[in-house]
Amino acid sequence: MIDFEEFFYMKEKAIYKIEILKHKSQITIECKSYKASYNLKDLSILFKREFNNIDDAYESIINIFDENNFSIADIVKNKTIKLVIEISNNISTQIVLIYNKHNKNFILNEINELKNEIDALKKETEILKQENNKYNNEINKLKSKNNNEINDIKLLSDIADDSYAYNDLDNTFSVFKSIDNILYLIYSDREKSIISYDLIKHQKLSKIYSNHSDYISNFVHFLDKINNRDLIMSISSKNNNIKIWNVKNWECILNMCDVYKKGWLFSACFISEKNNNYIITSNCNGRISDSIRVYDFKGKKIKEIKDSKDETLFISTYYDKDCSINYIITGNCDYVKSYDYDKNELYHIYSDNKNGNHYSAVIKEDKKIKLLIESCLDGYIRIWDFHSTYYLNKIKISNECLKSICLWNNDYLFVGCSDKTIKVINLKSGLIPMSLKGHSDEVLTIKKIFHPAYGECLISQGWGNEKIKLWIKC
Repeated sequence: MIDFEEFFYMKEKAIYKIEILKHKSQITIECKSYKASYNLKDLSILFKREFNNIDDAYESIINIFDENNFSIADIVKNKTIKLVIEISNNISTQIVLIYNKHNKNFILNEINELKNEIDALKKETEILKQENNKYNNEINKLKSKNNNEINDIKLLSDIADDSYAYNDLDNTFSVFKSIDNILYLIYSDREKSIISYDLIKHQKLSKIYSNHSDYISNFVHFLDKINNRDLIMSISSKNNNIKIWNVKNWECILNMCDVYKKGWLFSACFISEKNNNYIITSNCNGRISDSIRVYDFKGKKIKEIKDSKDETLFISTYYDKDCSINYIITGNCDYVKSYDYDKNELYHIYSDNKNGNHYSAVIKEDKKIKLLIESCLDGYIRIWDFHSTYYLNKIKISNECLKSICLWNNDYLFVGCSDKTIKVINLKSGLIPMSLKGHSDEVLTIKKIFHPAYGECLISQGWGNEKIKLWIKC
């Protein structure tokens, strides 16, 4: 006879904790929405049979809760057993089910008072379901409206008349919805200050004197789920300086100076692994670059990524949930590369035009294929199978340099160009149905957001004193 205490069972993204209490005649099943208890005079009834191994026992116990609407006919035969389900949803009650040995299933105990409570609970639950369905339908209609074919996009307004973009690369600003439900725009001005802006109320929230000794070139947002907070990384590329800020109170929680002794820190990003948060940095130093490095939130170097000595212009991470692997993606002067973060080694090289600067990259999950889409100095968008490196397509945009790219949905890609326009690309046809004009200098960064008043929108920033612009779908 195998002795059990506790184990966990996962089904449809819900985790069930099952406890078999040694000294009490009870089995308790707990999940987020209910708690169920088997009360027996003799626990040995349930475990009358002997199991060959723990896996055999585990499977048999799970079948108790899976088969025939909580039927336990396969385990307990010709016995009567009570199942008590305690429900706490504004109403505290118990539903008592009796095992019927004739139809081998549980039936409701016919107690009028209890039945009335159950009916009231069901009615309340149904009302909540109807309200939830109504809300979801409205959201789906809005999303469906925004995911239709793009007919026209217009410039709604200029934002941040004091914004200044020093870097000519991606992520010159950051946009995110915070844990306290504020739609933030974070950017910098000529005074090297950090400005936080509320995109819903259209007003500045604060100006933080960053103490960066040179212009801020990049911003990266990170939702720290471990500590339940929003973080912003500000990068001063010229002096290789990184600062991390808690957005709630703008406390600087990390200041890393001279991350690299030579060159420029053009891009950095965050990654979460094994309940820890890390910073990933890259270097650009005239083709004599240091490796990609990983630091903890105390500024301690954890490791260097092997075979990563490139002149890196862009870095990001991608978590492939199908294989549970974290990848690092870099845009370099010669190639686009991916690295297996866990194995700490080069994964793939995506090469078509050596000696062309690759400024931005995104992953598009298309059915079972993961597509890597990247932009380049030579005016081409290139599309690869991320895992096989199979070269799928390249789309000629212009003779201009291509900077930031942004997916709109499964069909469209937005591209920031050095000819002061944003090109809209139909990824299926390879055609360019429209070109958005409004910037007076090359477009460096494009981000897609969901605005409660306008639906899906674009925000973009150009070089220098260019105002940040908000674009909406007509």
